[in-house]
Amino acid sequence: MRILIDIRHLCQEKQSGVGEYTKQLLHGIFKIDQENEYILFSTGRTKPKEEHGEYSNVLYRHIKTPNQIINTKFIFLKHPSINWYVKETIDLIFLPNLNITVLPNDIPCVLTVHDMTWKIFPEFYSKKMQAWHNLVNPKKLIDYSSKIITPSQTTKNDLQNLFKKNSEAITVIPHGCDLQFTQKMEARDHGVRSKFHLPKKFILFIGTLEPRKNLLALIQAVDAYRRITHDDLHLVIAGKWGWKSHNLRRRLWKKDVKSWVHQMGYIPDKDRAAIYRSSEALVWPSIYEGFGLPILEAMSCGTPVITSHTSSIPELTNDCALLIDPYNINDITDALIGLMQSKPLQKQLSNRGIERAKNYNWNKSAIKTLELFETFK
Repeated sequence: MRILIDIRHLCQEKQSGVGEYTKQLLHGIFKIDQENEYILFSTGRTKPKEEHGEYSNVLYRHIKTPNQIINTKFIFLKHPSINWYVKETIDLIFLPNLNITVLPNDIPCVLTVHDMTWKIFPEFYSKKMQAWHNLVNPKKLIDYSSKIITPSQTTKNDLQNLFKKNSEAITVIPHGCDLQFTQKMEARDHGVRSKFHLPKKFILFIGTLEPRKNLLALIQAVDAYRRITHDDLHLVIAGKWGWKSHNLRRRLWKKDVKSWVHQMGYIPDKDRAAIYRSSEALVWPSIYEGFGLPILEAMSCGTPVITSHTSSIPELTNDCALLIDPYNINDITDALIGLMQSKPLQKQLSNRGIERAKNYNWNKSAIKTLELFETFK
């Protein structure tokens, strides 16, 4: 088969969880599949970094036309379809994420839907992002797609309930975890601490800084913890700025948090494992997640996790994390007190997390995805 893969979202310099999913999954697929031919499609002034040059069955097709022009044609002209741009006969189209596109009527499509936040919690998105989702027309993509991949059973259930998609058309394929995320300390860990000027004792949040991540509640909970325990625990917030982040920015400017809240910005892939290992815990009070990749990465590193009891997160963590009500700040504070004052609990969560994370790897995700592709032969 000749499979067209839309990688336009990889043109961004700083990748989100969707970008990480796409890169890792494609690496896994290309390692095990030398029979099918893959065409990676991108557009715009910036070309994605080519990372698969060693595979003779992987081709790049980059169209330098600005994305605004391509998207305008897709939205208003409904023409041409995405396969037209690659000038090749295509047997299957794979969309690793929702995107503005036109799909042909005679070629099957596999679509990955990572979560349903945009549908369940539209208030978490800026007007610009809401408009973008409207232009994407998710319902049309979902209806058209022959098969849909979700990273969790929770997302599958949400998709069925909200779009009435047939259960047999949806396959749950969990994300994996890069092999760099292990509990084993490395010599360069100390260098990473120095590089980012990390405090001596800190808990970590890592992810896009957006309202859904509930960071204002996290700051308030850590503030309460510090006042109650008199423990000089710091909070490190790592990640790129997302939409509707003005309230968080204003909070971080306040003098009362400047000495103990550290906003680091985007962390390069190569440094993330060391930062997990250096932290006392990952605290991730997100309101809703389709999977929760940072939770898996932290567990792989042996870092204890405090996270929400909502959406797909309990499905991922099982009994390997302290689960809190993200709407209850006292609950977050109590979990911090319980964890930080109990070395046995820290050790227990660390060991359980390491074992749990072994169930998730990108090779397994790639095999299951490839098996789904093969059903179209």
